[in-house]
Amino acid sequence: MDAMNVSSPTRLRRPWYRPSLTTQIMIGLVVGALIGWLQPAWGNNVYFLRDIFINLIKSIIAPLVFSTIVVGIAGAGALKKVGRMG
Repeated sequence: MDAMNVSSPTRLRRPWYRPSLTTQIMIGLVVGALIGWLQPAWGNNVYFLRDIFINLIKSIIAPLVFSTIVVGIAGAGALKKVGRMG
């Protein structure tokens, strides 16, 4: 029987022009802080983006809490255990 020649998977390198997600977030944070500090009036021009972002976050919270409670109850198994939880 021939032994299979299995090589370990090679790890692909990220291109130099594509930084990691953490680096992208930090760059965005610094750039946003600098723009807010140097040109605070620009914030008044993009208020609608802020409102859209806040409304999207608010619309995610209720389904997330509801699904967490449902999964917790379903994972408990018996309804008697759910009553004893809290």
